[in-house]
Amino acid sequence: MNPTQVWIAERPRLIGLAYRVLGSWYDAEDVVSEVWLRLNAQEELSNPRAWLTTVTTRLAIDRGRQLRARREDYVGPWLPEPVSTSLLPEESAELRSSLRLGMLRLMDGLEPEERAILVLREAFELPYAEIAATVGRSPAACRQVVSRTKKLLPALTTPDRAPDGDSERALTALVDAVMAGDMDTVLELLTDDCILWSDANGQRKAARWPIYGAEKVARMLFGVTAGITAARPEVKAVNGGQSYHFTWPDGAWMVTLELDHGLVAGLQIMMNPAKLEFIG
Repeated sequence: MNPTQVWIAERPRLIGLAYRVLGSWYDAEDVVSEVWLRLNAQEELSNPRAWLTTVTTRLAIDRGRQLRARREDYVGPWLPEPVSTSLLPEESAELRSSLRLGMLRLMDGLEPEERAILVLREAFELPYAEIAATVGRSPAACRQVVSRTKKLLPALTTPDRAPDGDSERALTALVDAVMAGDMDTVLELLTDDCILWSDANGQRKAARWPIYGAEKVARMLFGVTAGITAARPEVKAVNGGQSYHFTWPDGAWMVTLELDHGLVAGLQIMMNPAKLEFIG
């Protein structure tokens, strides 16, 4: 198989790798397009697959640093860009779990290089020697990054495995209670330490900071839906799980729930229209 054939076969995997590092499908596709251009400039490669992985990782790290600098002007919380599951590479259920939006949001707190090391090890199970050669660190340093990160963010390796049916039932009950103005029922559906993130970049009515605590989250939900008398979400397969697409008079939202023993522990509300391009 020549390098071009390898690239065609590997492209879905490379986009999945870049997307995990960046949290942006648009930028992941752009990075992999740059990899293709660089591949065309190569005369001979002894191991095209390893070369593609290395170049994709390094370009994604560089792009991640650029994106962090640009976010200084971003209005409110930044959430990962959701993607229709149909666009994602075919992967095992275990590997696909690292593409869940809650997981990507957690990983966004890492530096791009740390995120790449963690993705290469935990998602793609590469040996530390190969990871070290890819990112330009020693195997021991890469091992330390993974160990430290897993201690700081244990949820990275214990993803929410609530059945999608549970998530849909929880959202239906929550929507019904919010639309009915039933504060008591809303509070019963939320964990005491529930968190709400809303990403609008100043283009919609949204909180500038994450909202902590069941009562404050409930008040926020009532506030942003005030004046809307009916809303029924469309269920969409997004990032290997289920998310819920609402169409409002002035635009659209996508809501993703994070459950803890059947209760809503987190809500990610994507209101930024620029980030809803790839949900189908």
